[in-house]
Order: sequence, then structure tokens, then C-alpha cells
Amino acid sequence: MKRLPKWGLVVAVGLGVASIALLTTGDAEAQRGRKPPPAPTAAAPVDPPMVKNQGGIVIKPEGLRWGMTHEQVAEFYDRIIDRDYQPLYKRAQPGPQTTRLDAAVAEAKAAFRRSKVEFGNLPTGVDSTPLKGEYSYKNGESMMQLNRRGQGTRYFFFMKGQLWKIYDEVPLGEGRPLGATFVDAIGKFATEFGVVGRVTEPDYEKGPFFKEVDWRDDKTHLRVADRSGLNIVAVIYEDRNVLANLASYRTATVEDQNKLDPEIEALVRPPAPPAGPPEPPKDKDKNKKKK
Repeated sequence: MKRLPKWGLVVAVGLGVASIALLTTGDAEAQRGRKPPPAPTAAAPVDPPMVKNQGGIVIKPEGLRWGMTHEQVAEFYDRIIDRDYQPLYKRAQPGPQTTRLDAAVAEAKAAFRRSKVEFGNLPTGVDSTPLKGEYSYKNGESMMQLNRRGQGTRYFFFMKGQLWKIYDEVPLGEGRPLGATFVDAIGKFATEFGVVGRVTEPDYEKGPFFKEVDWRDDKTHLRVADRSGLNIVAVIYEDRNVLANLASYRTATVEDQNKLDPEIEALVRPPAPPAGPPEPPKDKDKNKKKK
């Protein structure tokens, strides 16, 4: 029999006790000929729980920090990319093989810089991805994307040119760091942080668009989103200082990003068909019966 992790056992025991209490109450009410009252619904906590581990929420690689600029993040990952390719350099023969590796490293660094997306006045292709809702338009927000060897995809979100959010797409599977399922992933975080996270169900109109479990420490808010339909779990780190003041950063009016500019719409709108000749006057006496 598969054993539950300690936090899961606590939750399971709690749910079991509550179920027994409700069944007992229902039997007693039925014997008195009355309907049992509806089961109380526990209100979701207003804030995510504070982590209890000594190290808090750690963002890796060590050295990343909130407030970094686009170029600072790019230069930081230049060193990480060099480190990723070191094992290949050790196996490569001097000459054409190392030359190809040099080109691959240079391209990886350049691709990271080219990945920058500005969320300005025009809609972007990001709107059709699961990242929709993680940014806004016309508020000085932007994003960069990095694909590392065997590490999944990481997205960096910037507010007014400063890093404030990191969004990791982490593959699920047997032997993977976060396990094979979303439940495995949140179990690992709950064990690491020493507390069960707050659960938020998806809201397909307002967001979040996926089920989430979250925690916080003094500086960082951590959300874990269920994207197991694509065999992925999303791990999102956010600067709590920016998050607390998000309304003051996002002051631009939200508009339909798919709506055309009025001047452009006037140009592409098909012209109205030309008016035809006027209809001849109808003969009022035509259909009258002859006497």
C-alpha cells in the first residue's frame, strides 16, 4: 500500500473526522424527522500561508534577484549557459566539434536576448498561450524566455524594466524533480515549507485559469499551477512588493486587444455596395377587379 506523505495524512485524517461527524449529525436529525442542516463550507484563507522552513522560498540559480534589468538577467544567464555546455566541451575534440559548440553557445545567448516581448499597444502571440493573465498591456511590462538543456522553459516578467516574476514550466514524470503528478508536486513543496498551501480553484472568466496552491515568505509569493493536462506543472515566483502594489503599476485601461484601431478598420472595411436605381411607382389600380 502506498503511504501518504505526512501532510497528506493530516489532511486525510481531518477530512475523515469531519465526514464521520456529519454522518452522525445526519442520522440524529433523521431520527427526529428533520432534514440535516447543509454541511458547512470552510472559507478559503485570505492570504497564503507563510513558509516555516529556515531557508524560505529559494529561487535558483543562486544570484537571481528581484529588480534586475533585462541586460543584467541576460548577462547572468550567459554564465549559466556556459556552465550548461561544459560537459559537452569536455567530450568534444578540438577543431570542428568545439567550433560548432562555440556557435551553439553564442546562438543560445543571442536567442535569449531576442526573446524579449514588449506588452505595449499591440496584441502579441502570448495571448494564445497559458501565460495569458500573467501580464498586462500599456503598463511598461515585458517578458523574456529561456529554454535550457533538460531544464524546461523559464519565462521572466519585467515591470518598468525590472524583474518581478519568474514562471517555470516543469515537466512531470516518474523520476522528475517534482514527481509524476500535480499532487506529487504540491506535496513536495508542502514538505519543504512545513505547511500545506492555500488552494484556489480556477475561475475561467477572471482567473486564475488553473487550479493553484500558493505560499509566501517575506519577499516572495510562490504559486504552483496545475497544468498536468500537458504533463507540466507551473511554478511561479513573484516579488511581493510589486504584487502588493500591482494596481498602482497597472493603471492603463484594459481594452480588447483583438479590436482594430478605428482608422485601420475604416481602411480594411469593405466598401458599401452602390445604390441601385429607384424602384418604379406601383400602380395602385393594377390589381383592382374590373366591374
